[in-house]
Amino acid sequence: MRLPKILLVFLIFCTSLTYAQSELITQLNGKWKFTQYSPDIIKLTFTPDNYTTNENISDAVILKPMAKVISTAIKNNSAIVKNKKLTVNITPAKTDGYYGFDISLANDEKIYGGGERALPLNRRGYKFNLYNSPHYGYGEGAENLNYSVPFFTSSNGYGIFFDNASKGYADIGKTNADIFQAGFVSGELNVYLIFGNDNKEILANYYKLTGSQPLPPRWAMGNLMSRFGYTSQKEANEIVAKMRAENIPLDAIIFDLFWFGDSIQNTLGNLAWVNKTKWPDPKKMISDFKKKNINTILITEPFIVKSSLNYNNTIKYQAVDSSGKNPFMLTNFYFGKGGLLDIYRTDAQKWFWNKHKEQMKIGVEGWWGDLGEPETHPSDMYHNLKDLGYKRLFKADEVHNIYGHTWTKMLFTQFAKEYPTKRLFSLNRSGFAGSQRYGIFPWTGDVSRSWSGLRAQLPVILGMSMSGVPYVHSDAGGFAGGEGDNELYVRWLQFATFTPIFRPHGTALGDVDKNAFSFPSEAALIEEPYRRHAQVTIGLRYNLLPYNYTLAYKQAKKGEPLIAPLYYHFPKDTAAVNVSDEFMWGENILVVPVLQKGEQTKNIYLPAGKWYSLTDTSVLYGDKWIKRKITLDNIPLFVKEGSFIPMWLRVIPMITSTADYNIDKDSSLRIVYYPSEKKSSGFLYNDDGVTKNAGSEIINFEGITIGNKVTIKMNTNNKLLYKNGQKKTLLVGIPYSVKCTFDLTNTCPMIKLNNKPIDTRDIVKTNYGFNPSTTFNYIKVRFDGTPLKVEIEIQP
Repeated sequence: MRLPKILLVFLIFCTSLTYAQSELITQLNGKWKFTQYSPDIIKLTFTPDNYTTNENISDAVILKPMAKVISTAIKNNSAIVKNKKLTVNITPAKTDGYYGFDISLANDEKIYGGGERALPLNRRGYKFNLYNSPHYGYGEGAENLNYSVPFFTSSNGYGIFFDNASKGYADIGKTNADIFQAGFVSGELNVYLIFGNDNKEILANYYKLTGSQPLPPRWAMGNLMSRFGYTSQKEANEIVAKMRAENIPLDAIIFDLFWFGDSIQNTLGNLAWVNKTKWPDPKKMISDFKKKNINTILITEPFIVKSSLNYNNTIKYQAVDSSGKNPFMLTNFYFGKGGLLDIYRTDAQKWFWNKHKEQMKIGVEGWWGDLGEPETHPSDMYHNLKDLGYKRLFKADEVHNIYGHTWTKMLFTQFAKEYPTKRLFSLNRSGFAGSQRYGIFPWTGDVSRSWSGLRAQLPVILGMSMSGVPYVHSDAGGFAGGEGDNELYVRWLQFATFTPIFRPHGTALGDVDKNAFSFPSEAALIEEPYRRHAQVTIGLRYNLLPYNYTLAYKQAKKGEPLIAPLYYHFPKDTAAVNVSDEFMWGENILVVPVLQKGEQTKNIYLPAGKWYSLTDTSVLYGDKWIKRKITLDNIPLFVKEGSFIPMWLRVIPMITSTADYNIDKDSSLRIVYYPSEKKSSGFLYNDDGVTKNAGSEIINFEGITIGNKVTIKMNTNNKLLYKNGQKKTLLVGIPYSVKCTFDLTNTCPMIKLNNKPIDTRDIVKTNYGFNPSTTFNYIKVRFDGTPLKVEIEIQP
């Protein structure tokens, strides 16, 4: 029997009691309750006297409580939580109508998380809302954005999660430097303490509590063509044709609100292809795209404006006013007067789902949920939660933060019933803790098309990733306002290549709004030489598909983030914790985006160890700052020693979409090992990319370098795939050119496969990584499921 890593001890003022599952202690001004979820997770709940709105309407937590509490206590109205390394003091608090907690902070303690904030990653010293809010055209310093998550991590070895969906705030040492205060207008007052030895353990424990994200369809890792917006079938077809003509890979096209209307305003709620002139045959259009392996994604919104086709027949499904009977009429809503679907009601969900289902019948593959904060949500609007087991009406502020979450859950649940084996793709810019397990792919909102907007994306995306939302991404290229800055466009795409979803987006309205500045988001429409640079970086996105898809598997199975700040992977590096303009893509690739216009050199911090430049063969040593010259061709990228980077380097025929990826039938998969004197390992995950619980394979790699001899080993977890003599042809290499001295048998004694010199016909000379000017030798291996060993002798 393994003893728990952390033993929680609650000090009690005069006595200590242990109860089955939870402990209830009466206070003069309220009641404490403690519930244990694991040796590392405990929930503290406080109910003030005469507090009547203590319902917990969230479904964020899926972990079941333990059979008993290890030990629980209070002291002088405060809970004092201790483990072997630290003490956390928690005191009930009430401020200006908000109920919550004060949590004591140590002098050097750093606090991370809280969802989307264009703030420094260490949020100590800031106060912001826990209230999902749109912010059009934002840049650096925006505090309150579309997706709040009341989950935080401390540099002292614990996480804090407030499972409360009502309007709230977090004051992290701004009002009082020594206090983290959180307050909420309603709902159960609780706080989960989540312990761990480092950020990796804390985040993994949080995922155990709230769930991790299912595997996406593989095509979601490709290039998604998107703009505001495609206004006709003819325009969409022409741009897709241009992308194909320019040999730019493409996996999806995303349609904004013009698919159901001819104008921006007064059309929300139509949810049908109303203009037969501009959209003469959407079913054929979608089918034709599908034949090209291009998936169609449509936008929907939960608002039904009065001038739409569906207003009258959805009155009964809309949120109401204080009378509880009349639909609430939005009179100051940008898109027109109208109502909001009461998404918490099963009948409203059924109506909304049927509208989605109608379009999926003609071939739509994915969904883009917009305005889901909800964007306009007056505090005197009321919602009916009777289908969730509650009798009273709830004010908007009480349920606001789980509106988008409930919408995403509805889509995920209904899709699973209708298509039980298929994976869902669901963009939604708003959600709550736990939304990740419903397959949400949120974006960072209506960011400005500016360098400030680009710089804001790092803290927003990294902060969200550390808040337990793994697939956040931005409108690559920027969205709101701006000018036609081609350099900004290229640099944004280079950054977005190393984010979970790659979706160039922007505003190009043409005749719909001639006053709005239009700048195309599609690389095929960008002028040269910027088009070529954009094409190269999109190609790089596809080159990394096997690496990226393996990251998606790691997230689903192990709760590992795809994208993370340096402090996550290098917790003992005191310099890394202060680096905010670099990040890790997976655990192996360090990314340094270019964030300033005209920048020609970058000061770069490399953590300790040996690093390889991904774009050439240079080797650098870390634990120091270095300076690198940069050009518009690429951004600085480095690979940690010992890494295995699987790459898809198909050249002929050109890659057109992720549908071309098939490692069972061609030799386009290349495994590059970055030598290290320390033994290392890695793996490649592969399945059909579409089906839930599909038959899959993990190919494991091990590597070590001793002197000038590199040894690489391979094996598989699924030998059944090879039972009928099947083989995979892989190219295995290292970032060096191996010079062979050929003998009379046409073999190369410097390279051995399973202890035998390799045939010279199995040495493939090709480009290194992503730099066509640098070549080295790959070794062609035919993997049949049995363990395999490659030995390479590097010439001094």
